[in-house]
Amino acid sequence: MDPRNDREVACVPEVPGSLIDDGVHGPRLAGSRCDRCGEVFFPSRRNCPRCMSDRSLRPVALCSSGKLDGFVVATVAPPGFKVPHAQGFILLDDGGPRIFSLLTGLEDGRHLENGCRMELEWVPAGTDADGRTVVGYRFGPVRR
Repeated sequence: MDPRNDREVACVPEVPGSLIDDGVHGPRLAGSRCDRCGEVFFPSRRNCPRCMSDRSLRPVALCSSGKLDGFVVATVAPPGFKVPHAQGFILLDDGGPRIFSLLTGLEDGRHLENGCRMELEWVPAGTDADGRTVVGYRFGPVRR
């Protein structure tokens, strides 16, 4: 399904254009891949900063797992964010990009370490004017 066509998407992303829902696998992060140089980006891009192509990018669903590749625990935050909360970079599996995300289940940071396995989680962030669920993405530890 095309995330830009609201009639086909069961949920609406908190960050516009950040999800793809094919109706089979559920919502996944939406990125773009350059067919010319192979680079993968998140969020989606209209041109490739690596090879400067603006005609070879296509949307792709990104992998939903990866490993933690740097993090910080915030003890001061703007209104609307609880403290402490953890945020970090996730290096996605399958050659995906390194993306920034809030982290769930590890807010105080005591059990965080670089290299730990992480998986995508969708969290409700309210509803839009049409009553659809608005979702945001976070990464949390892989639950075994």
